[in-house]
Amino acid sequence: MLIALVTPLVMQAQVGIGLGIKGGANFSNQAVQDVSTSSITDFHVGGYLNLNLTKKFGITPEVLFSANGSKWDDVTVETDYISVPVMLRYMPVSVLSLQAGPQVSFLTKAESGEEGDIMDQVKKNDFGLAFGAGLHLPLGINAGLRYVLGFTNISEVSGQEIKNRTFQVYVGWTFLGSK
Repeated sequence: MLIALVTPLVMQAQVGIGLGIKGGANFSNQAVQDVSTSSITDFHVGGYLNLNLTKKFGITPEVLFSANGSKWDDVTVETDYISVPVMLRYMPVSVLSLQAGPQVSFLTKAESGEEGDIMDQVKKNDFGLAFGAGLHLPLGINAGLRYVLGFTNISEVSGQEIKNRTFQVYVGWTFLGSK
């Protein structure tokens, strides 16, 4: 019975579908007009699906928990999101991929220093562009760099525009199917 259920999944994997997990560091900041901010270090973790269209091109949708934020003077602003990037991958050589695509994120937490919960001051969605490069090693191991440029003004209360900026470093493992 188990073999009957697993065989179609393995067959699909051989024609270009793979499933994996990833995690890494976020170096995030927020771009604010006329305000000096500095980055904070946090993390992201989640899963992805490789859809290899050809040997050179593929699409990789992901679902990630991503902890972000920035420091404004002595106050740390923390925002957590469920992020869904959909990356178009181009592999000029078998071990390297160049990636770019849209990312939509859904706010799960917003806190600021002593003020605490500021969920009512931050928009619930963020839209941006993610781009970077990945290294694909044997046994499904991969690593990469990515920059996420937020386009949405996430402030619900300020006349100033606040936009997320995140640099990510990650490692991953494609444990099932196509790498």
